[in-house]
Amino acid sequence: MGVIVLGSANEDTAVSVRRHPGAGETVLASSAGVGAGGKGLNQAIAAARAGASTTFVGAVGDDDAGARLRLALTAEEVGTRLARSDRVTGSAFVMVSAGGENAIVVVPGANQDAEALGREADAAVGAIAEGDIVLAQLEIPIDVVLTAFRLAGARGASTVLNAAPSAPLSDALLDVVDILVVNEHECLDAAGGDRRDVRGAAEALAARVGTVIVTLGAQGALVLSGGDVDLVAAHAVSAVDTTAAGDTFCGALAARLAAGEQLNAATRFASAAAALCVQRPGASASAPYAQEIGEFLAARAS
Repeated sequence: MGVIVLGSANEDTAVSVRRHPGAGETVLASSAGVGAGGKGLNQAIAAARAGASTTFVGAVGDDDAGARLRLALTAEEVGTRLARSDRVTGSAFVMVSAGGENAIVVVPGANQDAEALGREADAAVGAIAEGDIVLAQLEIPIDVVLTAFRLAGARGASTVLNAAPSAPLSDALLDVVDILVVNEHECLDAAGGDRRDVRGAAEALAARVGTVIVTLGAQGALVLSGGDVDLVAAHAVSAVDTTAAGDTFCGALAARLAAGEQLNAATRFASAAAALCVQRPGASASAPYAQEIGEFLAARAS
């Protein structure tokens, strides 16, 4: 079975700084680079590197940045359904501190072209097979995700929503989500109200969705499914750049689910992929390959 990723594609400009600047402050960067990014593109490349037959559905502008993103996906053997928008290709500006923490500003551009994205999404989802995994995030219009997930469910595919960046989630959308992946802040926002307890918020979401995975950084990942609650341990590593940690987790998770792996085992694999990712600079370029992940898990088990 395969993975279809519906989401954003950006050209990232990343700079390395000793620390993030405060308001009105200028700091000097030690290095800078340009590469392929965007939550959707990152997750598609992570899924492909983790061994899944992967198709990315998105939108780019008719510009040099869009051409570079097409080439980046082709180089990773990711199938593409890229709408050509009359808007500029999305871009992101990333600051990475010496401790590996990031601050990001995104200019959505073509990623918000709902009409162009919707056409490609409808065509891609219409061709999926039963058992495929459809993965999406929220850097694109939510209505596009909702329509695609409805079509995917009708065709027997499983839907995975990474609710990032945080946004209000309607009952209509949650009704067509099979697996919800969120971090702590996104979990609290998605549950609504004045909740401050992540476990309680996750349980409330699981009552609506069925399966919820909350990534907890160094504390691991909380997996709630079918009334069971499990904590998948994280791996202690020295982080260089956390920019694509969540995206790598989601892409690797989708790849293993498409391969038929059970939820907890797929989550352990995804956690290992994220641990490898944060030890490298960059967004999509930091995603590890399946063999690396397997070797990492084997070494940690011995």
